[in-house]
Amino acid sequence: MWRSSSLSELLTAAGRGVTALLFPPRCFVCSVPLAEPVPVCLECFREIETFEDKGCVICGRPVTEEVDICRECAVEPKPFTWARAIGPHRGILRTLVLGLKYEGERALARLLACFLLRFVPPEADLITFVPQDPGRQRPRHAAELLARELSRKSGLRAAQLLVKTRSTPPQISLSYEERKENLKGAFVARRGGRGERVVLVDDVYTTGTTAAECAAALLSAGFGEVMVLTASHTIHDED
Repeated sequence: MWRSSSLSELLTAAGRGVTALLFPPRCFVCSVPLAEPVPVCLECFREIETFEDKGCVICGRPVTEEVDICRECAVEPKPFTWARAIGPHRGILRTLVLGLKYEGERALARLLACFLLRFVPPEADLITFVPQDPGRQRPRHAAELLARELSRKSGLRAAQLLVKTRSTPPQISLSYEERKENLKGAFVARRGGRGERVVLVDDVYTTGTTAAECAAALLSAGFGEVMVLTASHTIHDED
């Protein structure tokens, strides 16, 4: 549960250095006028749904008290050590993630990075991000914006360690098996690693296919363990 003081502090941190999203500044979600140049109003901020219950030790999605790992992760092991997200991909959090993804709002990256900061492990050496598809380049890439903001707040160096070698169809309409085949071998490391422990950043965790392919590419290149951070996580049982 967020305290009012914590909300104000986080919003202040998210808005630091921002002139305004609009003039006069308005909440990105509900458009209410704001006294300060912050991304969202306090009321919308309070409605952001976060994962607070017990989660899968691998992917972080909520699980019952009786188990430590979800069915998906138990059936198919992942090459990354673990993945964590702010909350489920719905409601206000989904609105913020889509604003970052399709509108490139840097202030939203700053706000979401404030949430993710607590997940950055002290043993990590580098922050990187899922690269853009070469056929769908955007001036502001959501995963990179989020990674760069997280780097500024954590003090960890950010570097583009991966490239996507070919354009692939959008994953959204594909089954799990089709997603795996679609992305198989699509990512390669730009250089070799020396066992560095890497935080891999993306906007949304859906099936974990993208994160798994990127992690496998990093491990094959000589990097150490890979830990995944995303702004939101799609809960498939509710789709």
